[in-house]
Amino acid sequence: MTTAFFLDLFRYTSWANGRMLDALHTLSARPEAGTALAEACRLFGHMHRAEHVWLGRVLGTEAAHRPFWVDDDLAACTALAAETPWLDHLATLSEADLGRPVAYTNSKGEPFTSTVAEIATHLVNHHTHHRAQIARILRTAGVPPPPTDYIFYARTR
Repeated sequence: MTTAFFLDLFRYTSWANGRMLDALHTLSARPEAGTALAEACRLFGHMHRAEHVWLGRVLGTEAAHRPFWVDDDLAACTALAAETPWLDHLATLSEADLGRPVAYTNSKGEPFTSTVAEIATHLVNHHTHHRAQIARILRTAGVPPPPTDYIFYARTR
C-alpha cells in the first residue's frame, strides 16, 4: 500500500462523511429529530475525535480532541468534519513511513504496537462502521441515508 492509496481512502472518507453530515442537517430540520439527531451526532463526533486521538498516538503527542465520546451537537459535528488531520499528515509521509511501528497505550491502558498503515486502515474502517450506524438511525427516523460506498465516490472522480 502506498501513501497515494491512503490519501485516496481518506479523501473518500471525507467525501462520505460530508454526505452523511448533509443528511444530519436534513434530519435536524424535522421537529421530531431530537433523540435520533443526538445519537447520530454522538457517533459522528466520535469517529472524528478518534482520528485526532490516533494521530496523537502516531505523533507521540496529546490528541486535540479527547475524550472519544462527547455529546456533540450538529454545529460541533460540522466543525469536526471540516478538520482533516489524517489527510494533512499522510501528505507528509513517505512510503517507508507507512511501515513505521507506533507504540501506544489504548483507552484501557493496554500497550500495543501497530504500524502507521494499520492505524490508517483501522480509521477508514472505523468511519465506515459508524457511518453505517448513523445510516440506520437516519433510516429509522425517516431520512433516507445517502449512498456512501467507495464506488459512488470513485464514480465522481
